[in-house]
Amino acid sequence: MKVTEKIKSSILKASTVPVLAFCAFTPSFAQGVYALRQVNTPYDEQQPVISSKEELFLSVAYHPDNTGGGKDLGDVWYSKKNDFNQWQEARPVKSLSTSGYDLLIGFPDDQTALVYHDGKKKAHGIHQYKRVGETEWEYMFQLDFGSFRNNGRSFSARLHPSGEILVMSMNSYGSYGNEDIYVSFKQSNGKWSVPKNIGPVINSYEQEMTPFLSDDKQILYFSTNGHGTEEGRDIFYAQRLDNTWENWTKPKRLKDDINTRGVELSYFIDPNSPYTAFVTTTKDSEGYGDIMMQRKEEIVLEEVNMENANPNRFLAANFPVRTSNQRAVEQSIAPIIEQSETSANTPINQPSTTVALEETVQPENEVIQKESISEITAGEKEVEKLEKVEAETSKIEEAPIDKGNSITLNAADNNTLKNIPFKVVFKDQDGKSIGVENDHQGPVELTLRKGTSKLTVSSPNYLPVSLSIEELEQRAETILLTPAKSGVKMVLEEVLFKKGTSEIANENSMRYIDELVEFLKENPDLKIRLEGHTDNVGNASLNKELSMDRAGAIRDYMVNQGVEFERIRLRGLGGSQPISSNDTEEGREQNRRVEMVIIQ
Repeated sequence: MKVTEKIKSSILKASTVPVLAFCAFTPSFAQGVYALRQVNTPYDEQQPVISSKEELFLSVAYHPDNTGGGKDLGDVWYSKKNDFNQWQEARPVKSLSTSGYDLLIGFPDDQTALVYHDGKKKAHGIHQYKRVGETEWEYMFQLDFGSFRNNGRSFSARLHPSGEILVMSMNSYGSYGNEDIYVSFKQSNGKWSVPKNIGPVINSYEQEMTPFLSDDKQILYFSTNGHGTEEGRDIFYAQRLDNTWENWTKPKRLKDDINTRGVELSYFIDPNSPYTAFVTTTKDSEGYGDIMMQRKEEIVLEEVNMENANPNRFLAANFPVRTSNQRAVEQSIAPIIEQSETSANTPINQPSTTVALEETVQPENEVIQKESISEITAGEKEVEKLEKVEAETSKIEEAPIDKGNSITLNAADNNTLKNIPFKVVFKDQDGKSIGVENDHQGPVELTLRKGTSKLTVSSPNYLPVSLSIEELEQRAETILLTPAKSGVKMVLEEVLFKKGTSEIANENSMRYIDELVEFLKENPDLKIRLEGHTDNVGNASLNKELSMDRAGAIRDYMVNQGVEFERIRLRGLGGSQPISSNDTEEGREQNRRVEMVIIQ
């Protein structure tokens, strides 16, 4: 910033009303707005956070005293009150800052802090620090979200006072527009659930930033240039309608005494004073943020029924998990909903008339049953139980040999026709593995297991092939396997979805994906892209979104089974790439598919 610009900005900021003491800031002061004169500088003050000790932490950008100098996008700074209960001049906290963008987002307790780093010097993500002095902090570790990705330069977040909920804004997979708001929950093992987009009621095609969740977890405040904002960014709020974290009231704009002609960058209520709100705004500045105190706006809550809502529903993934008696239960772990640069930004709120692959509809008397779990109120307890159940049932139960029933098999390279080593997995009609035979080469006679309905033949560096016994009896004994090279693709024919949704339909579909998971684990250098397709019936944008969601559901399952997130990319193509005519039901069924493409 030029010297003249600094002087001008300083004069503008100095013209604001002097700071009043916190203890004097009560409802009787009506709607006064008070600038934190000693804290604000000619530079960019953003996203203040108040500790339980009444310390003020904030991010200051472009300040010459930052670690990276005047080009630094944000260091953590600190201020405390003097004997007159007024905020003192802020100073940088070097032990929490790097040469990149750094943002303190909350305190799990009095002695620890969470700080976001953009990847310079410290790995990209949220990190935990331990206090060792008034302004000295010691690095501890990076938080584990399973998957965390910010595709843009902007990031904002706040830790709820409970220490169990993080609301954050970023441009990530599943974003409807630019920055969207996501939520993550702390789990019993210390890890955090994968950040989940809270949906299109809150998130628009524009920017939703600097989220703040009220103490009672009912009201979400955020800054946005969407939702009919006429200029800049204003502060809006919405109320949760149930315990799913998916249903919200339509966002409403706070009153004009908070939303000015400037840009309102953030809003949060002081945890130590129930009547005080901190507003970050560009009013009376050169486009940079200043921090103001004023009376919070009282919100009248709508009457909602939280008792009948499943408190774990928001954490439920789009796929069931196998249990000891082979029934399906909902898995309480947050899915990763991804979106590639080629997918549509249109949110899908309603079932589409088109589905990928084959449609399955459950009769009322055959609805998937849920495992009875008594009085569980915390999502992490559900996760622990389901992980334990899955671990106990993941072992293959060998079926007895079916004497007198055998088949001769061989495997060869599809290009060279040379024999290659292969493995065979025997499966029953539900796709359950009932036996495995390894290290075969050349034609070999295999005795089937009792109940064998299909076989999967695989080999390292080749795409696996699954065939029913009937198909094997009608073809040559040699199975041709395709080398897993860049550009090779296969249709995931056995993966089915419930009608009009991205929910994986049945156990057989999951077992088929299990084969692909094993294939990826056996070939750790491969990277793939999952491409969702639909027919051309219905709204094109919704079809594209549905195709993206279905590809994302498969990746969610793969990642949960241990495949690295970075190895799987997504693309939702809707009905733009048919492989058959859409004029017939048979052709439309072929067009409703998900394909796996080898990209590396």
